[in-house]
Amino acid sequence: MISFTSIQINSLESYEKLSDCMPESLIDEDVISVLKNNLATKCDEIRIEYPYYDTDYLSTFYIHYAQKLRNYDKKCCRLHILKNEEYYGYIVLRPTVVGTKFGRTLINPRILINEKAYIALYDFKAHIAGNTMSISSFPWKSQETDISVCAHTATWTILRYFGNKFKNYADTTIGEIVNVANNDWGRKTPSIGLNPIQVSDIFKKYGFSPLILQCEKELDDKFIEEVMAYIESGLPMVGFLYPIRHAVSIIGHGLMDKNILDDPILVKSVMDSEIDVVPHVKLVSDLYVMDDNLFPYKKMMLGWADSQGDMRYGAAELKYCVVPLYPRMQLVYNEVYARFKTWMKERVMDWETPCVSRIYITSANSLKSEALQTIGMNEQLVEVILNLSLPRFVWCIDLANFQEYKLGLTSGRIIIDTTAPTLDEEPWILRHDKNGIEYIDVDNQLFCSKDCHYIKTSIVPYKMYQHNLVECDVEGGDEKNE
Repeated sequence: MISFTSIQINSLESYEKLSDCMPESLIDEDVISVLKNNLATKCDEIRIEYPYYDTDYLSTFYIHYAQKLRNYDKKCCRLHILKNEEYYGYIVLRPTVVGTKFGRTLINPRILINEKAYIALYDFKAHIAGNTMSISSFPWKSQETDISVCAHTATWTILRYFGNKFKNYADTTIGEIVNVANNDWGRKTPSIGLNPIQVSDIFKKYGFSPLILQCEKELDDKFIEEVMAYIESGLPMVGFLYPIRHAVSIIGHGLMDKNILDDPILVKSVMDSEIDVVPHVKLVSDLYVMDDNLFPYKKMMLGWADSQGDMRYGAAELKYCVVPLYPRMQLVYNEVYARFKTWMKERVMDWETPCVSRIYITSANSLKSEALQTIGMNEQLVEVILNLSLPRFVWCIDLANFQEYKLGLTSGRIIIDTTAPTLDEEPWILRHDKNGIEYIDVDNQLFCSKDCHYIKTSIVPYKMYQHNLVECDVEGGDEKNE
């Protein structure tokens, strides 16, 4: 029979009671210490569900633990996290060795983070005694050393996220990932890890067309801009850190420092001086990662690690990132930014400068839905966007002067075909400034023709697109799309 035991969390000492409610194989001082240091008194109740048969643990049990001389139990337990009767998710504890007991974990970041963040989240479902609970979360687990290490785990978190959020991607388990990993030059277990090419191959097997980003030099701003653009697109990725030889999943970013725009000296330091444009990503100071050695939702500085923080690395140590792209996406960020610079230099439209540019990928359906719901968006612009033939995903460049950006508004936009050939110098489908809309009706154009339509109309600034990441405030705050 499945039992549920409730423990009230009144102080850090309350976590010691967990040892009395489950087998010794599932709990140790390391587990208790991690819960004390991270959950602390942010929750007021933990409900222990035992036994719990976890699909991820069982996927490794049958290919690894069942072969051991020592008997490993198949039964796990789940810790359900609550505060004021509100459900914040669960943590699976598995009967593995010390330092590896944290299994599949789905927990709402609002109970863990200390400031506003923008994170890729999905409403996962938890079935508990006939009830279905929703958890706005990103998957996390600790590594299991011999069978799966950091790169396996980071890849698992991303495939779990996409496999649940989008019906055209398959959900998976860590055991399946271990089995499909290409490891011709050695044994699958004990594992010595995966490199970016192996992770890319795994993504391909699950229906993605992965892109490997490489940092060419120390403190490479262009590399970080590229990483940030894909994160801004709601595309979590596997990041490889050197020289520490570690892999994490990068899932979001922190606050934008809009005060930079009020300081001419700071503006100059972040501006692309060739076109008088400040890339939006230059105003962000940190990334959020899932690290299998740390509890979920840790903040990684964009430079070197903060000696006062609990992170032993910063984004300056990122050398490779593997981005799981939709198969039909062809144009990459660097190509899009190069076209954008050309259009700004040629003044093809009357975009105001200096300004902030925000570059991201989004789905055509989401873009059209947002246009339909945006109060104050020019009616003719709405009509054109709704009736345009677009690929499934598009690149968007939103432009705003400094004041508009600080108010969360957009006054210029460029929509770009992600499926366009890399040599296409004019891959845009729509662009507008405050005075008019220019667009291409691809259904009535030959491949070689770039004739476009123009509508002269006054466009007032409208709300910035906010659907790729979830704006996640500290516990007690609201969640909304960013």
